[in-house]
Amino acid sequence: MALYFPASSAETAETPQPKQMQFVVVRANDSACEPTCPEWISAEGAIGVKTPALLKAALRTLRGRKLPIVLFSAGGDVGAAMEMGRRIRRAGLPVVVGRTWFVGCRPDEKDCKANDGKGADFFGRALSSGGYCASECTLLLAGGVKRLVPDMAILRVRLRDPKMGKAVERRLAAYLKEMGVDRVVLDRMKSARGDNLDTGPLQAAGLVTGTGTAESVTESSICRTFPAPDNCRVFTVLDLED
Repeated sequence: MALYFPASSAETAETPQPKQMQFVVVRANDSACEPTCPEWISAEGAIGVKTPALLKAALRTLRGRKLPIVLFSAGGDVGAAMEMGRRIRRAGLPVVVGRTWFVGCRPDEKDCKANDGKGADFFGRALSSGGYCASECTLLLAGGVKRLVPDMAILRVRLRDPKMGKAVERRLAAYLKEMGVDRVVLDRMKSARGDNLDTGPLQAAGLVTGTGTAESVTESSICRTFPAPDNCRVFTVLDLED
């Protein structure tokens, strides 16, 4: 079965999708792990003023399950990013910078029947290569209880408008403090160039907690451990009746 990337094949991490961020639950495309396979939330696209409502709706469907978020975004609205970061922290979810390859149905494909009867709307693989988080996306990243940025991913903390007013700067400083992130990150957001930053100083400042990969929190082998992580879901015939 073919793999589908949610953007055109010519698109790279340098030109992320401009569309509003979508949140979909994805199940690992690996028959070897069935009936218990890992799942995650794919979060890809721009952060707009309506995006927090989309995240709220997606989290409601989890019913308290703590799925990792695989994040890919070039940023967007500052206030929306902070609102989502707080919601992610309250839900106790880890965040990892990466991308999702979809198998069968894709989030932008209407009336797809490819995954009918398989127990999930979307199947795919989470990949660290090509992961991208820039500008206001870093505020969303800060909300994770774990904040993983793989070595092969791109992280750029400079905000789209680094010449912020005092009121915005105070809000950002308070938010980062709330998330346990040092003030030095705000200074980087205001002055850093667009280059990819080494994660070492960002780990010291608390924005990044590790360089773990998207694969490490979504590969099928994690469901063979005991106890299995919370993002491992057992597929039953009841799933076909939903």
